[in-house]
Amino acid sequence: MSDTVSQFAIELISEDSADPVQYFGGHSLVLPRSPRWTEATSTALLGGWCDELLDTGYLPATALSALKAEARALHRQLVPLHMRGTRHGRMLSLDADVGGVPLYDLVATEVDYLAHTAGGVFEDERLNRVLRGLDPAERAVVFAYAAREGTTWTEAATIAGAAKPEAFGDRVRRKVNRLAAEQRRRAAQRRPAPPAA
Repeated sequence: MSDTVSQFAIELISEDSADPVQYFGGHSLVLPRSPRWTEATSTALLGGWCDELLDTGYLPATALSALKAEARALHRQLVPLHMRGTRHGRMLSLDADVGGVPLYDLVATEVDYLAHTAGGVFEDERLNRVLRGLDPAERAVVFAYAAREGTTWTEAATIAGAAKPEAFGDRVRRKVNRLAAEQRRRAAQRRPAPPAA
């Protein structure tokens, strides 16, 4: 039997801890100790990390690393969505209290990001300039993507009825990015240069 497994068994027998899985996760795997981490560790222990032990009688050096990685992945899955971090901060549950009012009451239910004005022209002139650079089929993909009908450009192209949605969606994405970058470049050129010191 592997020295690591023997050591683990001795630690569990000699430990006065009420929860040996929590002790193993904190001591041997060096994971934080909490009920959620204990659940992730116990679920990972049920996985196939020790199959080598059953087949060959010993564990490879990477077995505990695989177990730790599995416990981390399971812990991420156990964290509720509203508590997960995002690139710019945390998400809040719609039930979250914001100054005595639930967040749900503060969120507009029907936000039209592409608000039309008269004649199909949009309020944001930068958007109008980008859309003028697209043909009607490409515009349909942009509208489907902006309306969240498709979560990817390929899905938006499928919804817009493109014959080859993957290639067409990617082409529209690149063209929109190129046109938007051109708009930013032109706007930067129009700004006055800072005064010389």
